Amino acid sequence: MKNGLKIIVFVLLQGLVFNQAFAKEAKTTDKRVTQTSNIESFFKEDDYRNVSLSPDGKHIALIKNDNGIAKLIIVDVTTMKATNTIHFTKKDSVGDYYWANNERLLIFLSTKQRNKEQKSYYGELYAIDINKNKGKFVFGVRSLVRKGRIKSGVNSIDYERHLSHPKIIDNLINDDDHVLISTSQYNNEGMWVYKLNIYSGHIETISQIEHESAKVWYLAETNELWLQTELTSGSVVLERFDFTTENWERFSPEKASFKLSVIAPSANKNEIIIKDYCGNDTISICTFNLETLKTSVLFNQTDSDIKWIYLDKNNQIYAYSYFDKYPQIKLINSDNSEAKVMLKLIANFTGHELRVKNIKKNESLSLISITSDVQPRVWYLFNNETSKLTFVAKSNKSIDANKMSQQYSFDFKSRDNIDIQGYVTFPASKGNNNLPAIILVHGGPHSRDYWGFDPEVQLLASKGYAVVQVNFRGSSGFGWDFEKLGFKQWGEKIQFDILDSIAYLVDKKYIDKNRVCIMGGSFGGYSAMQSTLLSPDLFKCTVARSGVYDLVLHADKFPEKVEEYNKRLGSAKVKISHSPVHSIAKLNNPLLLAHGTKDDVTKLDQAEVLIKQLKEHDKAYEWVELENESHYFYNSKNRIKYYERVIQFVQKHNPSVL
Repeated sequence: MKNGLKIIVFVLLQGLVFNQAFAKEAKTTDKRVTQTSNIESFFKEDDYRNVSLSPDGKHIALIKNDNGIAKLIIVDVTTMKATNTIHFTKKDSVGDYYWANNERLLIFLSTKQRNKEQKSYYGELYAIDINKNKGKFVFGVRSLVRKGRIKSGVNSIDYERHLSHPKIIDNLINDDDHVLISTSQYNNEGMWVYKLNIYSGHIETISQIEHESAKVWYLAETNELWLQTELTSGSVVLERFDFTTENWERFSPEKASFKLSVIAPSANKNEIIIKDYCGNDTISICTFNLETLKTSVLFNQTDSDIKWIYLDKNNQIYAYSYFDKYPQIKLINSDNSEAKVMLKLIANFTGHELRVKNIKKNESLSLISITSDVQPRVWYLFNNETSKLTFVAKSNKSIDANKMSQQYSFDFKSRDNIDIQGYVTFPASKGNNNLPAIILVHGGPHSRDYWGFDPEVQLLASKGYAVVQVNFRGSSGFGWDFEKLGFKQWGEKIQFDILDSIAYLVDKKYIDKNRVCIMGGSFGGYSAMQSTLLSPDLFKCTVARSGVYDLVLHADKFPEKVEEYNKRLGSAKVKISHSPVHSIAKLNNPLLLAHGTKDDVTKLDQAEVLIKQLKEHDKAYEWVELENESHYFYNSKNRIKYYERVIQFVQKHNPSVL
């Protein structure tokens, strides 16, 4: 590493930085034609998703949407022709899948339950060879059934073992018949690790884990099973399983956080490579010494969390990615052969976010995917020896990147002098001066907005609006100190950051202060309401979807999270003062509310208590209730219905053309 050239490669064009280059470009009218209004093209099901290579690189698997049916397509890499199609009928569908070996797949079944639009994974694994049309259940209740009846010899312990949601830990590269899985059973505390036979469905118990929410990894190179969990005391520990003694050995890394993850073995047998804060403010790549219990930082970005880590065939880190304003990749050693391939790819896809999946058993091939602010995800095969690029699939074939609107980063100071970052997307054909705007607030709040393709942003921009997204204090990815600034500030300083972004863009003459609406979903729905009530004369309209409006009521629904909610939301007094239901008298602009009746994240009663207050204060509102819908509006027809109402509403109260 010391002799290797350490360089940062910016995957995006340098001209996209806001304050100088953006200001110059933003004054120039973009002459591209706005895409014809077509809500369906933005919110239909993806044409393709979940593209991956087999471990030997000879086949591609991908899920295709065929008139609402999820079909798993197998493609021969040599001919690039489909060799098999796997799908289910009635209530089952392909949710996700996993390459168990070169010839056999494990399919995570998604099943539709009565009175719910969302298909969900209920723990059933279906195994099938890539050249066959029929497989078998190897985990879940239906793996215990033959001809509609429980198989003979199945006891209550067997049955309860299958009432769980298995997760694949590892495909055991040297064992083609088994995978390692972890499960949490419905009626029991703790977790289990099993070795699952992907042909017979036979289960061998490796270990029971006393912790219910442990994260588990398997390091094949050293044959080590690792877990991370948070104890009741709040401390985070690592445990290593000894396959010989069948016991767990506990380690307590200094300054460990709940975000700690195990990455790979280290060249030093007394160390492993992990990802955690390791005493820094941002997520870093570190070593953890099993003897001293100390962590040492290998790589760190001052203001951004490290996200993707790229390991070569010898488990050496040759690159990592991070996201500050735009996606970036840092190469560690330019002499590394895989780093050289990465450089070629970056040169090919300047202006895009790039992800690369290398195949250890076939070093000549890489599966890459790209996306950008105007381009939904696209997959290619890249031949590392010939540099030949072969198109595989496009997630949304309806989108023409040339007709989308570009997204720019901007920075400003909050009223209390905190550095805040955000994005603004200008409509492609309207210039960049005094535009009507929609403030689109992200959920969480401890998540973030990214530079990248967002159908909601593009729809609103296609209607003539500047779309503003703010990574307010409390947003993740910018360091723990910045994330903590959002604690107990849901209803105040977070909202002030959003309001300050509007003032900044108005001052720069990019948006018209008299033509601003605000909208969002989940926490974004809460925030749209709360910002509206804090500045009742600012917004022309408000759209709140699946929001929280009574923080006390919300916290009471999840008693197991009371400590976490008190830490992040504040005391009962703070929750009350930050709840929009208690300030509805201040509402002074048109309001559109939307909620799914089967929302398990923010219950429907959140909308009901808000509507009660609206009626008591004689406030007008529009209401969209989506029957049997979940938090995220699973059914594409319902998504389209919702956005049709949104566009009608914002154009009525904040027309983009005067």
